[in-house]
Amino acid sequence: MFLTVCFSGSVSVRWEIVVVQRNLSLANQLIATLPPQERALLLAHSELVELELHAMVCVAGEVSSHVWFPVEGFVSIILPVPAAADMAVAQVGPEGMLHTSAVFDVEHSAFHGRVQAAGRAFRLTRKCLQQHLQQSYSLRDVLNRYADARLSQLAQQTVCTNHHSVAQRLARALLMTRDRLDSHELFLTHDVFSLMLGVRRESVTQAASAFQRRGLISYSRGYVMLLDEAGLQRIACSCYEADLHTYARAFPAANVVDEVRLAEAFLSRCDVSPAAVTSR
Repeated sequence: MFLTVCFSGSVSVRWEIVVVQRNLSLANQLIATLPPQERALLLAHSELVELELHAMVCVAGEVSSHVWFPVEGFVSIILPVPAAADMAVAQVGPEGMLHTSAVFDVEHSAFHGRVQAAGRAFRLTRKCLQQHLQQSYSLRDVLNRYADARLSQLAQQTVCTNHHSVAQRLARALLMTRDRLDSHELFLTHDVFSLMLGVRRESVTQAASAFQRRGLISYSRGYVMLLDEAGLQRIACSCYEADLHTYARAFPAANVVDEVRLAEAFLSRCDVSPAAVTSR
């Protein structure tokens, strides 16, 4: 339909938009896992939308009319806690989707979904997703595997919260955020990490200050630069590596980045540099 524009300047601009959308279609690992024909069909019924910082894409107890497949940024899945501070129990970025309960035809969301790092996502209606699920075995398989991996990671999060120190959990959160944003620069406040860890902001500040003194990170308000990722991996609890394993088992061919991260985590625990291994 883009070729219906009658003057060349507009055709050129519209063509650039098509190229951007085609490239982004592979940025979400669930969409990229689908066979090309089914991927194209799903995208044909989707729209590329902005995920604005702090926007609520779903609210606990309300009917969610859409599902989202992020290609940039990430959203925190937040459990509302009566008479206490809310807690982020998971993050969803380009590796996943939002409103997983729609896969099982559940209308109401059990969690809040708040954008913590702005970006873009492919969005389609819940009704449309249900139609695609009825027609596509591949889509059902991919989303069922993702839902199972997400349940395993939520269980891992429970273990992490109850058994690991704030420093271990902050190191894990920094690495997980780096993986989702694919950047060593994180534009996030201590309040965001406090929500992710379920602790007071002061506890995050103390751990971050210790990391900065050791040369692991550099931070100022709303900005964190990762300086020594291997050092952070040595501090991070085993839950970081467990999460990578969980996703790699569910999607062994999704992205070689997972294999690289697993190798880095293993090498950091062995205190052996990648260069030393390569030279043997």
